[in-house]
Amino acid sequence: MPVFRCRIAPKGDGKIVEKTLMAESPTALKNHLEGEGNFVFEIQPAEGRGTLLRHFIRRKRVRSGDFFVFNQEFAVLLRAGLPVVGALDTIIEKGEDDRSELNRLLTDIREDIAAGESLSGAFGKYAHIFSRLYSATLQAGEKSGDIITALTRYTDYMKKVAEIRQQVIAASVYPVILTVVSVFTLVFLLVFVVPTFTESFFEAGTQLPAMTRVLIGFSITLRSYFASVLAAGFGAACGLIWLQNTETGRGYSDRWKLVIPFISGLYRSYFTARFARTLSTMLSGGTPLPEALRIATGVLDNRSLRHHLNRVIISLEQGDGLTAPLSREKLLPVIALRMIGAGESGGSLPGVLQDVADFYDSEVNTRLAILTAAIEPGLMVMMGGLIGFIVLAMYLPIFQLAGTIS
Repeated sequence: MPVFRCRIAPKGDGKIVEKTLMAESPTALKNHLEGEGNFVFEIQPAEGRGTLLRHFIRRKRVRSGDFFVFNQEFAVLLRAGLPVVGALDTIIEKGEDDRSELNRLLTDIREDIAAGESLSGAFGKYAHIFSRLYSATLQAGEKSGDIITALTRYTDYMKKVAEIRQQVIAASVYPVILTVVSVFTLVFLLVFVVPTFTESFFEAGTQLPAMTRVLIGFSITLRSYFASVLAAGFGAACGLIWLQNTETGRGYSDRWKLVIPFISGLYRSYFTARFARTLSTMLSGGTPLPEALRIATGVLDNRSLRHHLNRVIISLEQGDGLTAPLSREKLLPVIALRMIGAGESGGSLPGVLQDVADFYDSEVNTRLAILTAAIEPGLMVMMGGLIGFIVLAMYLPIFQLAGTIS
């Protein structure tokens, strides 16, 4: 029997706990837990290491670009009048020479649908690959009888999220390249250039300035223990990667993102836009607010934020509105809270959430531009200062020697 990891909270108790339970399916487990009086936030397969690694590799092979194109083609074929199975057959035949993971998954999904499974149910079996948001969007489309609109809405969502992610990546590329080039330049100077001057200084037997002695000492140490320094750096990098993949490490990382100066403001704007857009997408498709909030919470990759939002879900289930518990948890900026409050009281929450997402997408762009404009000259000044220090430390003894001779 399959094993699942679930996050639940007993009704009347705000404490959220994780449990590992056995059940025939996620739906059966959810019904059982809710029947016992629990709030169910998340149910995921609890797999062994080998299976988990295999699923990680599979997820990596399903590229977001391929999935985006699939949804566009799927919507076009359905709009042309093809049945779901026929549309999937067309897409699978089109990519029959493509041995990608997506094409293999679509073949399995097509067989499940042909055997009587619903579209959302077939994709829901691969929620760890396609995300719960996608299967929930399809389910909302099935309930409303308009799968095409649901697919179009999800495609628009993917496009917006991809755009902002690409902007974040593009803004970070130049600073990263500049940092790497700076480090390699400094190492090259210290390991290969400074020693050529050092030999001449020792042969001359002159008293060296303090800054020159410090630089030469650092250069000698780096050359003597270069392999050890590389090993230590590699070990530190591996240690950080390992720590990031642990519960404790992810917890610290998620909390730091919310408090680091400059970064925290950018991260909160990005989170607000992603959260509002996801919630708007689900509400526009007819998903009830509590379920839409669960899905929007599950899409987030920050455990600290998810913990706060899970408390919001509990308050919502107990009869509170959306704005009041969000305000208590202090998750969203004041502007976003006021806009959501106005939308909730006016009955136009999906549209207002879309406006919130657009506003904070623009805010992310502005903050990225400011941060990039501040980082780039800062890195240039730092690199220039370090290289200038090395050059001055190397040539100062030469100037002193020339003055003594004259």
